[in-house]
Amino acid sequence: MATNYIQEGKTLKLGVTANAESGDFDLVGDFAVVLLGDADDSDEAMCTLEGVFDLSVLAEDDGGGAAISVGDKIFYDGGTLNVDSSNGTFFGHALEAISAGVNSTIEVRLKQ
Repeated sequence: MATNYIQEGKTLKLGVTANAESGDFDLVGDFAVVLLGDADDSDEAMCTLEGVFDLSVLAEDDGGGAAISVGDKIFYDGGTLNVDSSNGTFFGHALEAISAGVNSTIEVRLKQ
């Protein structure tokens, strides 16, 4: 193994949103993450950068209600996951469908 190898990089301790809890989603720079534990007093937590998670997603874009289909890109937009590519940052892909305007918990595959 290379002498400069550090780790696999699937999980990292990162600075996250204050008071974030295990299972919350967050955007750390351009990393789409899900917390594996609660944020500590320094607002850091172990996070995963890959996998499929049940996450709350709102079926809206910048124009209002927009249905979500399997494989659609999901965006992090001001603390909400939706399909607003105009204002959001790419977060992952929907693995379940949602009707327009509905907020539902669906499976989301974090971006790779």
